[in-house]
Amino acid sequence: MAFTTIAKASAHFDCPTWTGSDSTTTVNGMGFKPDSIWIKNYTATGHPVFNNSSLGVAKNWIPSGNNAVNTTTYVASYTSDGFTLTGNINDTNDASEKYVGACWKANGGTTSTNTSGATNSTVQANTTAGFSVVNWTGTGGTTTLGHGLGVAPKFIIAKNNAEADRGCILNMSTVFVADPQTDSIQFAPNGGRTLDEADKWGDTAPTSSVFTIGSSVLINESGDECFAYCFAEIQGFSKFGYYSGTGNVAGTKVYCGFRPKWIMIKNSDSAENWTVKVDGLTGFGLGGTKTRSLKFDDNSNSTNCTINFESNGFRLTTTDTKANGENTKYLYMAFAEMPMVGTNGVISLAT
Repeated sequence: MAFTTIAKASAHFDCPTWTGSDSTTTVNGMGFKPDSIWIKNYTATGHPVFNNSSLGVAKNWIPSGNNAVNTTTYVASYTSDGFTLTGNINDTNDASEKYVGACWKANGGTTSTNTSGATNSTVQANTTAGFSVVNWTGTGGTTTLGHGLGVAPKFIIAKNNAEADRGCILNMSTVFVADPQTDSIQFAPNGGRTLDEADKWGDTAPTSSVFTIGSSVLINESGDECFAYCFAEIQGFSKFGYYSGTGNVAGTKVYCGFRPKWIMIKNSDSAENWTVKVDGLTGFGLGGTKTRSLKFDDNSNSTNCTINFESNGFRLTTTDTKANGENTKYLYMAFAEMPMVGTNGVISLAT
């Protein structure tokens, strides 16, 4: 069993649910001030909405299409233990519909200038939980940017705010890919990873202080405002990697070292949706542990792709090619519900 320096996962990451209304709605009780919120309607159609406190409440990424940043105010404000939503908006707060958020803590909205890279960046970072939000102005050429984590990030999602596109994702797992820094995948269902694209990540792996971006307009158009979510792997709290599907309902097991709270999966070989499973999400599933998963990159809400959470990972009990096609490679990111911690050599469950 894996151990972690994080005694309480919900102090850094949480997945609140709420029922929408025709008026302003406050979602609270999280135990921390979130800095990044990913919202999805899970009982009806609705686009995913990504917002972060570094960009501000009036700048949102809608990754279900080739979109520049949207300036609709979905999230009215961030609070000390949650957030407030503008009323009567289908994607985040429509009357009687049900929503779930994935929320990460960075630095409470407080940013600082990072000069570690060749290009200065604005960063807010939570080094304990391995998460930072990075903003920069595009240079149009290969450059490096400070991420503030102190260790090399394993997973990066980057976006040019002005570009009508789906951004770029770097997964540094080397299970199936010898040189992942040359590869990229978009937040889109219409393809797998693209190989050997130096214009995205500069053909250079991230270091403990910086990550490299190339000349691609998707993440580095000259003069454009760009941002990235950077994730470092924290043993017992977060996991990023690849697995190989079997196409067998008996279940492919993926070991994380913790019981997941939230996972996101993508078929990296072909066109399939980014699929999210949230522990304990009710109201639209198949009952018991075999609840449905969410399509996280389009306007529809759910899929029959069944995934079971277990004490030390997750199991794919489906033949759906979104998560378990035969001889198919999948990338994933996972966050813990309850990590295992060690105190003076004694194993104990975090509370």
